[in-house]
This record gives sequence, structure tokens and C-alpha cells, in this order.
Amino acid sequence: MLEKTLKSIEPLISSSEKNSRFCVGCGEPATNLVKYSTDGAVILEKYCDKCAKAIEDSSPKYAN
Repeated sequence: MLEKTLKSIEPLISSSEKNSRFCVGCGEPATNLVKYSTDGAVILEKYCDKCAKAIEDSSPKYAN
């Protein structure tokens, strides 16, 4: 399994992004784009506010 480090959490801005994406955690409409870094790559996942907050609270400081 790849180890991923939280890089950033950004709000989805356009209505087309919000309407066409669902939260990876719970299936609700996604409102945030979460970026992880791992082994030289960036992984993008979409989350709702609640799940993004839980990720942010459980992660160490963002890796820049």
C-alpha cells in the first residue's frame, strides 16, 4: 500500500465540479479537493466538508 501525505485541502469552486463529484468517504456531494503526495506523485480525491474536516483533524501538518 502506498503511504500518502496530506498536501492541501481546497474548496471545489465551479458548479460543474460540485455537481459531478461525490465524496470518497460517504458518497455525499463533494465540496473539497484533497491533495496527497506519495512517491513522487500527487493523488487528488474529492470529499464533502465533514469528511475533509475529519481528514484535516487526523493528519499531521500539511507537507509542502
